[in-house]
Amino acid sequence: MTSQLLSSELLTLIQDSKKKNPDLRNAAEKSLADLKALPNTSEAQVAADLKRRPDFVKPFVLACNLRNPKFATSGVTGLLRLVVSNGLSPDSLRDILQAFQECTTSSLDVQLKVLQALPSLLQNYAENLKGRFLISAFQVCFSLHGSKTAVVSNTAAASLQQLLTFTFENVANEDRLPSGDEDMVAVTIQTGSITVHRTASDAYHLLNDICLLTEGSRPKVLDDARLTPEFGLELLDSLLAVHVGTIAQHEEDVHIFRARLMPFIIKLLSEKASYNVTVRTVRLLRLLVRSLLPALAAEIEMVISLINHMLEPNSSPTWKRALCLELYRDIHDEPTLVRNMYTLFDETKGRKNLIGDHLAILVRLAAEKPAVIGLGQRSSGFETQPDFPVDQIAVEAGGLSGAVSIPDELSLNKQGINANWSTVRTSCIDQVDKSEPPMLPATYLYSLVLTCINRFSDGLAKFLLPFTIHPNIKPNGKQMSTIKRRSQDCHVTDDNEDSTERDAPVHSVPRAKRLPINPLTLRDHEKFDQIVTSARMIEKSWPALLATSSTFLNASLDSDYYHTLIRSVQRFTQVAGLLDLTTPRDAFLTTLAKHAVPFAQVHSMRTPVAGSFIEQQINDTSDSEDTKHKNKTTPSLSLTPRNLLCLRALLNLGTALGPVLQDSWSIVFDTLHQVDVALEVTNYRPPPQVSGSRVDMEDIEELDDLNVEKNAIEVAVSRLFESTSGLPNQSFIQALDCICSLAYSVSGLPIDSAPELSPVKEGELSPNVIRPRHHRLPSLAGVRTNDVSSVKDIMVILERTNQMVQCNTARFCRTSSSKSGWSTFTRLLIDHLCSSAVVAEVRITAVRNLDATIRRITSFMSSDRLQNEPVKRCLEALSSAISCLWKSKGTQGGFSCSLEIHSIALGSLLFMLEECGDTLRSSWDAVFSIINSVFEGTEQSAAGKERRPFEVAAFTSRSSKLVRSAFASLQLICSDFLASIPNRYLLMLLHTQHCFCSQGEDLNVSLTVGPLARLVKRSVALFRNISDFLQLDDEGQSRLLVDPDVARCTADKELMALISAQCDDISKSILWMCLILHLARLSIDHRMEVRHSALHTLFGIFDACGHRLDAEAWVMCFRLVFSRLLSAGESELTKPHDPEHADVDSWNETSVILARSISKAFMQSLGALSRHRALRHVWVQLLANFALLLKRQSLGLSRAIFGALTEILCEIERISCTETISLDVAWVLWRDNVPTSYHSQKTIDNNDALTTYLRYVTQLHSMLPNGFDTAQAETVMATLRSCITHSAAVAYGSDVDVMTPVQKLVLEALDLLPKSSEEILTQHVEVVSSFVGLAFQMIDEDVKQGKTYIALSKAAMETVEVLAKQQDFKSHGSTAYLLAVIFQALAIPIRLKYKWQREGKGIPSWKKATSTFLSILDTEVTRESSGSRKNTQNMWEAIASICDGILAADTDCCDSPSTISTDQAFDIESFLRLQNVIIPALGSPSIPDKIRRQYISSLFEHSLLHEPHPDDLARPEQELLDGLRSQHVGRVQYLPSKIRSKMAYVLVDQLFDLAAVHDGSAKRVRLAQIAAPYMILRAGLVLKAYVCDQPLRGLMPQPLSQKKEMHYVLKKLVDLNPEPKAIPATSGVQSDHKKHLFLVFGLVTKALKAARKDEEMRTALTQVLDTIDASLGY
Repeated sequence: MTSQLLSSELLTLIQDSKKKNPDLRNAAEKSLADLKALPNTSEAQVAADLKRRPDFVKPFVLACNLRNPKFATSGVTGLLRLVVSNGLSPDSLRDILQAFQECTTSSLDVQLKVLQALPSLLQNYAENLKGRFLISAFQVCFSLHGSKTAVVSNTAAASLQQLLTFTFENVANEDRLPSGDEDMVAVTIQTGSITVHRTASDAYHLLNDICLLTEGSRPKVLDDARLTPEFGLELLDSLLAVHVGTIAQHEEDVHIFRARLMPFIIKLLSEKASYNVTVRTVRLLRLLVRSLLPALAAEIEMVISLINHMLEPNSSPTWKRALCLELYRDIHDEPTLVRNMYTLFDETKGRKNLIGDHLAILVRLAAEKPAVIGLGQRSSGFETQPDFPVDQIAVEAGGLSGAVSIPDELSLNKQGINANWSTVRTSCIDQVDKSEPPMLPATYLYSLVLTCINRFSDGLAKFLLPFTIHPNIKPNGKQMSTIKRRSQDCHVTDDNEDSTERDAPVHSVPRAKRLPINPLTLRDHEKFDQIVTSARMIEKSWPALLATSSTFLNASLDSDYYHTLIRSVQRFTQVAGLLDLTTPRDAFLTTLAKHAVPFAQVHSMRTPVAGSFIEQQINDTSDSEDTKHKNKTTPSLSLTPRNLLCLRALLNLGTALGPVLQDSWSIVFDTLHQVDVALEVTNYRPPPQVSGSRVDMEDIEELDDLNVEKNAIEVAVSRLFESTSGLPNQSFIQALDCICSLAYSVSGLPIDSAPELSPVKEGELSPNVIRPRHHRLPSLAGVRTNDVSSVKDIMVILERTNQMVQCNTARFCRTSSSKSGWSTFTRLLIDHLCSSAVVAEVRITAVRNLDATIRRITSFMSSDRLQNEPVKRCLEALSSAISCLWKSKGTQGGFSCSLEIHSIALGSLLFMLEECGDTLRSSWDAVFSIINSVFEGTEQSAAGKERRPFEVAAFTSRSSKLVRSAFASLQLICSDFLASIPNRYLLMLLHTQHCFCSQGEDLNVSLTVGPLARLVKRSVALFRNISDFLQLDDEGQSRLLVDPDVARCTADKELMALISAQCDDISKSILWMCLILHLARLSIDHRMEVRHSALHTLFGIFDACGHRLDAEAWVMCFRLVFSRLLSAGESELTKPHDPEHADVDSWNETSVILARSISKAFMQSLGALSRHRALRHVWVQLLANFALLLKRQSLGLSRAIFGALTEILCEIERISCTETISLDVAWVLWRDNVPTSYHSQKTIDNNDALTTYLRYVTQLHSMLPNGFDTAQAETVMATLRSCITHSAAVAYGSDVDVMTPVQKLVLEALDLLPKSSEEILTQHVEVVSSFVGLAFQMIDEDVKQGKTYIALSKAAMETVEVLAKQQDFKSHGSTAYLLAVIFQALAIPIRLKYKWQREGKGIPSWKKATSTFLSILDTEVTRESSGSRKNTQNMWEAIASICDGILAADTDCCDSPSTISTDQAFDIESFLRLQNVIIPALGSPSIPDKIRRQYISSLFEHSLLHEPHPDDLARPEQELLDGLRSQHVGRVQYLPSKIRSKMAYVLVDQLFDLAAVHDGSAKRVRLAQIAAPYMILRAGLVLKAYVCDQPLRGLMPQPLSQKKEMHYVLKKLVDLNPEPKAIPATSGVQSDHKKHLFLVFGLVTKALKAARKDEEMRTALTQVLDTIDASLGY
């Protein structure tokens, strides 16, 4: 590629110079020939070959020297290619540089190619390009740099920078090589002459000339070179940026900077240089300070002093001051540089305090224009006009005087420092391309001040914090990140903070923190000098930093700037604290505290207390007249998120500096307390106000920020208190003393109220002596403690104290009281909960804190199972608190507050028992003492020693609430810890339990009856737990409950003698008997709940352990316990029922429980007493007592007694000891106590009582050897009927489909009665038959009660059916009477068919009765029934009545027409079945004709299909057929036929059949004689209706139903052969079997006339006439 390009350029030169420049042509041809002669191998080989031919470049040099653009282009191109390919011979460098110089005036392309070749030339020929050659190269660049063409000038500038850079690179490279004396050159500097390398000498001369050119002087080696100050400064800046290390190693170069550059910089900064020059000057100065500080110390001192002066107000333009601050900002980015400057200047005698002056200037600068930064009483939003005098605010914030007035032009700018308008996109120091200064925000300078402060504090923290960590502790990954964050951010107050440590469980035992290392103690460290420098810098600079920070803390800053400022203060405070610099540490802590609670807020809430630094500052400020005047008109300032941010920073500092804070803890706690109170009093800020339809969104956002900050505060507080768990004991006690001292100060209680304890050893901090602490911020100490705000004040500090103690539970458990601060804390709480000067709310808070602490300690001890000393301390604290509580008189809050405190203390006791009650050994007396403290007077009485063991004095309880609280502990003891209690304490336990059961506080208050009743019931139930425990021996095995000695006791005195004899070693038998007697006493208590619970518990014990009682023990129990229960309460239990007696119902309930329980116990004792002589006496006495109870006429009691006695009788029958007892007494008890005889029983559900009553008699009957006699049976049946009629309706049920239990039992009891006796059987049938009709004969009262008896009626039908089929029934002497009774009962439901609507499921009652009737009839009527004639007639009358009921059916009353057809079929079947049974028996001579006529008349009546004309029926005084002779007008209206038409046709058939001839028997004849007239009437009514109605119809046909009926009747007339004796003889009639036709002959002939148009009817009538004719015998 190189050969081709060179050949091309040479050919071009040859072509262009043929005639005009023969020399050029010849040289070109020669070079071309040489080029072609070279072997074409590689580029490198070609370049190497050309490098050995110096004349090869001659045509290119000649072309450049001709100054012809055409030739120059080819020449420069060729030279450029040779330079780049390193193909030039070093001997030709002079000619080439001269050719380049000639081309500087050529065309643009040529100039650019020259500039392109120079860097490559210097790079490839560095060893040869020295001295005058190097100067020549720079001269070419300077010449081109002066070009008016911007492209050339800029490219030349870049080439100059490259050349200069390459030059110093060569210097650095040469410095690394060994050199001889021949390579050294002498250079003269200020101190003399020195020798340097040639390259270094060239660099020196070039650097010197560049500096001379920059300041406008004539160069020494660069002839005719020109350089603007801007470019010169840029050139130097780029050089220093790259080769500052090389320059620093060469004294001659440093000398140039010292002698040339630094004075020029001072000159530029002193004079009013242009913006672009000043910017480049400051940039260059920044590099010099960073790199050559030690070498140029004096010069830099002057420049920095000038910079500080330029920052003074009105000393320089804003943009120049901004450049100065940006310079300092960059300096602060390098903490090492700051420390070096401080060491070099501030700590060196005779030099200026550059860092100190700089920070002092920042103070003045910050307060220069208060209105611009929105300075106010505190940091807030960005307001356009401050609310307070600017001068005064400046004094308050910065402590300065003579505030500068505000320029008018600033009123147009926005106030406050905000990232939106207080910053620039590009810093001034970086805007080198601008010639005019930019428009800077008015607050830009202040934002730079904040940045300087932030970076200054950040540098200190990053350097010092790593030294505070112990080197032998290897942190894990999480701790490493925490250390890194601390070293970098110094506990930055971000919202998203790790809360893992904070959320650690309370029970964890944190490892105690070591005191952080003070870096000043690391004397052997290699950086100890820098550590000392940093400490001195902090000591000297903290006032300025404090003043500056205070100013900006009151300015209007946006969130980012304010957070940055707080971080700065926080870092500086932390560093000062770790260096043990207490003054700056406390000053900054106090500043944060001041801004956490603004003084206006403090003034608005409370009276300040003078003494502290901040208080004095506030008072001094408020003493001025202007401020006083302003405070009168200034509204109260509420807390803002920034106040809370300051508090958060303060809390984080407390967390970081906890081990070294000592008394400064009071600053942290006091500030936290005041913010807590402020938040409680002000509740932040009112909600945003709505103006019209718009809401101030800034207020809403601020409220959101407040909520966020509040949450962050809680996180920080939690972390602060959690960090105290790792403090050494001495540090923790210091913190605890501070917060307790604060609590005493707030509450107004004297600090000396704490107990004086023995002094501690030398060097150990006493935890129990609370000394005066750091003066508090203005607080509520001067306000009365009953003020609302003061109450909240005290409560808040107590809660914070508890929060701190909560995190140190492990310390209290593992450390002694004197070393853990336990006494200090508990004394604080006890003093407050018992003090008469403290309001109720505070006292409650104190006891709750004590309770929470005890719970935590107990839980910790329960989980770790350590020594029992901490639990003992907790019990002592509880005991002391309760004792002091009731000894204090006149306490605020009154009795109710003391009760609440006592209740909480009892809750603590309960928790302790739950957690570690099994570990108590000798403290049970204290436990019972605390439990008994709920009763007044228990201190003066030893439980169980002054009275009988089952009696308890009536102690007065302090409150039912306390009773309930204490009972929970007692309950727990009885359920879980009985095995841990020695026997000597069990009597005390029984006494305590009886106290709880006997107390009756607030029983008459309706709102407390429920809870207290439940408590008493549970208290009584605890006796069961104790009983179960006493049933076991020491090895846990079951034992005989009552020892023989105890079983022989017949009175209480004997039992007391046994207790006195055994003293403390009381046996479990005696304890068990005492327990039973306690329960017996409680079982007759005047309160129902107590009685019932005691009874259930008492007999539950007997139920569980009765099998371990022998006969003697049972007898003793009946004598001492059961008899006492019945006799002691006899006055109540045997009272007559009195509605006005308010307690009668409750005693009835008690009687029920007592009866059941004693009966159950009696059953249980039967096994042991079955062969004992006392059984009969016990039985009789038991029934006698029950008889007394039954006189109360209580249904519930009756149910209980008879139910229990039934079970007893069953058990007696099972064990076969019936002969031992008396059943007569049992019969008398049943007979004389019928539940239906009780008054008002109709309004009460007596079914249960009647059920048990009936079961009792059933069981009693089964045990009688011969059953009931006649008198007893009659009594039983009368009683049973009474039970049926007087039983109440079943609740939530009905007796329509299913019988009630009473009804079932009555029928069962009736079935058990003997039936061999005719009297008993007769009465039995009567009773059961009455049950059949009972459902249909109800009275209104039964209907109202919901009773129906339908199911009973159906069941009774089945019963009578069974009775009628039994042999005793058939052999009865008056069977007809019994059947008459039964049939009369069955006739009722049959005749009420469709009229009776109360039908349940299954077949209707009338069908059931019909079936029952026919079933009985099949077996009884076929034979002659025994009995009188009257009974027989009554029976047949009932049969006739039932027959009429079967035939009749009022279909209009049927609620289900769809069943009529089915019912008709059933009735037809039933009638035919009845007909077959009673015919011809109905014709018996013993049966009157009236009954037969009643029967046949019913047949006739129900056989009519259509309603006959009234005149066709005979009147009562007429004969039956007289109506057929009447005359009346016919009817043409439609006559509907009966719905039950099939039944009518069946009855027509039966009428004709009864009148027909059969066997000729007397019975048949009697029936035919009665039926014949009705048969003639039935046929005559049809014919007469046709005769009268048909002529009136005209052409209208006869209705179909009437036509069908007439044809059917006419056919029956023709077919009938009547009984001859039934129809009287007619003259002229020979046939005996057709005489009935002559009786209707007239009607037939008339009908024939009427049927002249009805051929079918004429035929039928003609057939009748033909039959008549045949019967005449013609």
